[in-house]
Amino acid sequence: MEWTRLLGDLGEDVEVQWNVPASRLSTFRVGGSVQCVVQPKTEASLKAVLQRLRGEGVPWTILGRGSNVLLPDGLWHRVVILLDRCCTQLRWKPWDHRSGTMTAGAGIRLAQLLKLSMRHGWTGLEFLAGIPASVGGAVMMNAGTRKGSIADVLQRVRILDKDLQEQMLPRTALPMGYRCGGLPQDAVVLEADFRVTEAMPHRVARKIARILRERRQNQPLRWPSAGCVFKNPGSQSAGALIDRAGFKGFRIGDAEVSPVHANWIVNRGQATRDDVLHVIEAVRQGVRERFGVDLELEVQVLE
Repeated sequence: MEWTRLLGDLGEDVEVQWNVPASRLSTFRVGGSVQCVVQPKTEASLKAVLQRLRGEGVPWTILGRGSNVLLPDGLWHRVVILLDRCCTQLRWKPWDHRSGTMTAGAGIRLAQLLKLSMRHGWTGLEFLAGIPASVGGAVMMNAGTRKGSIADVLQRVRILDKDLQEQMLPRTALPMGYRCGGLPQDAVVLEADFRVTEAMPHRVARKIARILRERRQNQPLRWPSAGCVFKNPGSQSAGALIDRAGFKGFRIGDAEVSPVHANWIVNRGQATRDDVLHVIEAVRQGVRERFGVDLELEVQVLE
């Protein structure tokens, strides 16, 4: 069945766009165009979209902010589903006078989560400051920094499983690891519960401001990127290995290993996916030859 016929009658609860520039869907600002982008407005319409796509065998991908992905050049024959209109609830449930649970929909941006935390004085999530991700994407990859990760604060997550049945999974049931959320294959995150405690709002704001200041000083935020490209190998720093191998400032086309942070590849203008992949391969080969270390990608290369 043609995709226009398949997706053209989903009703007013679903917005459908065709031939969307991939640069609008990722923080790398790299890629060609996506054949179809779908934005359901309710969880019911999300489930209807997924049922239809799976029934017809149409390839699909859910994207959050696209902050950890490298999209294809050319036309990507895939339906991209965005959750920024259907999974946007934010709720607070106290346990006692000092702590409670913050429930956030998968489409919520982490920046929104932190803004609410500052306003009401909820502490525990500050380590997420400056990560340009959605809640769903952050849970899927166990996003974090050296200051903490999602696994440290997650209580439970509500998902659609491969059969489109809702499940509520406690943190203890998830084998979360370094940049791995431990969720079942084909799971779709709907919302997540996070453990927070009460604090003075100005103290939460001060901590977030300090973390953002550190990021501006130590990360190349001027240029589009996907953040850290490689996982740290064990106790070693991928950025330090890349720096010692002499790759800071290495460039192919407009894809450059940042002179500020060697584990970041930045788009200096019109970088293509191939530019980025060629830089990645050169860096991996150089680090392997110099130190005998095989760097594992943190960024997801989508096909």
